[in-house]
Amino acid sequence: MTQPVPGLGGFGPIESAYQPVIDLDSGALVGFEALVRPGSGSPWTSPDEMFAEAARCGTTIAFDWQCRVSALEGALGADLPRELALFVNAEPLALDAPPPPYARSILAEASNLSIVVEITERNLMNDPAGLLRAAAHARDMGWRIAVDDVGADSSSLALLALLRPDVIKLDMRLVHQRTSSETAAILSAVAVESERTGAVVVAEGIENQIHERRARSFGARWGQGWFYGSPAPLPRFEAVDSQPDLLFVAPAVTVRAPSAVTPFGLDRGGRDPKNIDESLLESLENTLLERASAMGSTAVVLVTLPVTTALSASRHALLSELGSGSALTVMFGRSVDVGGRYRTVDVDAHEPLARERSVIVVDPLFDAALIALDVGEAPDGSRVYDYSLTFDRDQVLDAATLLMHRIPSRR
Repeated sequence: MTQPVPGLGGFGPIESAYQPVIDLDSGALVGFEALVRPGSGSPWTSPDEMFAEAARCGTTIAFDWQCRVSALEGALGADLPRELALFVNAEPLALDAPPPPYARSILAEASNLSIVVEITERNLMNDPAGLLRAAAHARDMGWRIAVDDVGADSSSLALLALLRPDVIKLDMRLVHQRTSSETAAILSAVAVESERTGAVVVAEGIENQIHERRARSFGARWGQGWFYGSPAPLPRFEAVDSQPDLLFVAPAVTVRAPSAVTPFGLDRGGRDPKNIDESLLESLENTLLERASAMGSTAVVLVTLPVTTALSASRHALLSELGSGSALTVMFGRSVDVGGRYRTVDVDAHEPLARERSVIVVDPLFDAALIALDVGEAPDGSRVYDYSLTFDRDQVLDAATLLMHRIPSRR
């Protein structure tokens, strides 16, 4: 049991319960998810009450670390072997913060555990830059990343490509409810990402054989739920009679860190940019934006505009439409109060991005980046650009990552 940490106000001690995760084909145990519970003497009766109180008191980071330390202490006390995964829930806000002093010794002791951090927050788009930093910090500690409740919120699908999780955990409603067109769209997006990256798909909420069959049909490799065991203290482990899963044999995914300061500065594989006039460039941009509009709530759309270029009424209308229907639409440019339903990021006139004009679209089933640089004025007075158009997934994601790191938090 983890005792209260100074600064958490009225929180009493907490405990961790552990629910098994199994391989759906073999039935073998592959890991546990650690779940927080109020400890003996706590004034709270449920985890939801504790998290709500932490949010109300502004102590979410401290409380999140207390929960994580409890999970690690329980695993270390049970001698959990490296062959088994330990799923630990974490708020991105806390992952993006340094560990408190009391946690450092536990983190050092837990370095040999196979830790998978579950990104749990629903409002993932409130702070996309912080989310990317949090994932990077977790990977720097040698932990793997899981995106939890995929399908409950379209933003989790939109961010799969940018976070590159090792594990994708399907929201339990997918195995509980009848299959629908929405379910099919979610599973298609998950299947694409899993096939591209090798991410393990886990179905949550399995309570009977019907749920298990449905999970298998969804392409889940692992399963979790009351059908396999309720949350409980960990047993003591002497040895594990199974080989390590490939997830823990292969190296963890490295952090995506593009070596440029703007999208145009990214390496394009030796290809030189082409020259284009403003009207044709705008037509290409509109084609991509209209394609993104048809994708709906799983698309991330990032638009840059030179600070010398005014936002047209038609472009404002299109971005507003995208802002109301996509997971995230952001325009980077000069400081204006556009009053649209999309987010804006100011760009200083003296920085390199101030000359770039780009449209970047990231979606589970489609990726594109049209990246242009203002190179001057044509004889007729129109602007001329050097540009590149790519559908290469890695190049698109590198460009998107650069811009996502510039988006301020909405917390």
